[in-house]
Amino acid sequence: MKIKDTFWLGLLVGAALFALCYFLLSLIHWGEAYHRAPFLLAFIPGIVLFRMAMVKWNMERTGKGILLVTFVGMLLVFFLI
Repeated sequence: MKIKDTFWLGLLVGAALFALCYFLLSLIHWGEAYHRAPFLLAFIPGIVLFRMAMVKWNMERTGKGILLVTFVGMLLVFFLI
């Protein structure tokens, strides 16, 4: 079965991956000095998935959606938290 290359799929996959990774990282007790660590570390799998979608799987639109979620999420973390 071939997966369609759509921008919306990239947004959905990027957001779901971030939510899953953030949930798993929030189970770890971080010190007071590292209150942003779960947010920032949860974006790393999105960057890896973006590279795989663009280079290995040749899914350009999906990769753009994943990158948008990652980039906007990082900006929100830096400016709001």
